[in-house]
Amino acid sequence: MNSWETNVNNMKKTRTSLLLTAFILAISVLVAGCFASSEEKMRRKAIPFYREALDYFYDGQFPIAKDKVLLAMKQYPQFVEAHILYQRILAHDKMTKELLKEYHKLMKDHPGNPIYIYLYARLLDDLDEQERLYKRILDIDKDCPWGYFGLGWVSYKRMDYATAAENFQKAVQLDPKNPLFHLNLGAVYYLMGHSHDATDEILKATELDPKFANAWYSLAATYYQRAEFDKAAEALRKYINIYPAAPDRRKVEKTIMQLSGGKL
Repeated sequence: MNSWETNVNNMKKTRTSLLLTAFILAISVLVAGCFASSEEKMRRKAIPFYREALDYFYDGQFPIAKDKVLLAMKQYPQFVEAHILYQRILAHDKMTKELLKEYHKLMKDHPGNPIYIYLYARLLDDLDEQERLYKRILDIDKDCPWGYFGLGWVSYKRMDYATAAENFQKAVQLDPKNPLFHLNLGAVYYLMGHSHDATDEILKATELDPKFANAWYSLAATYYQRAEFDKAAEALRKYINIYPAAPDRRKVEKTIMQLSGGKL
């Protein structure tokens, strides 16, 4: 075989190899897209139930809120925010032992699933054990934002705000559309005295979820720190409008009146 024929054959082999690679990549993308689409479809179906549950929770109607959030979790079993709301409802009913038992079982039934590890770990009082479990999440999946979020929370509880900020920043980078991540990053910035950065992050949380009551409350604190009292009062008004059953409602109303010359 002469050199020309050899070159032609090599070109054919190269082209075949490239075509096979492209085909494999296309199939991989298609399969990944199917999984992502399936996950997103489940979340979209669950969102209306979650929103209803949150509204009932904010109104203090806990039994109905529980029923609604269970429907959200049924539609999308790995809906972290829905699980967190469910945990808040049961904690309000003093069912902490039942919660620990339920989520320990979920973690055991789904070994290697970072979501259920996170949901169990966040219920623990032992910060060292929490930290161990959050690190385990990142050993399983180094790109799981909830692992970094959990580590950020542990650092926050230890008042190591610089480390907390680093971990919350990583969570935001991995999931920039999660308002909870922006809120906690902003809260740490606030404690570090970075009021402008704090305001930016917490504002982002309110933009992503305008009915996120805790974000409006925290935003008021950042405005107060900056002596922007009218804005602080307005943020607190939004907080109690969203959360009429807030346990600190009377205290918040008193603060609004102090900030706005006696006007509620």
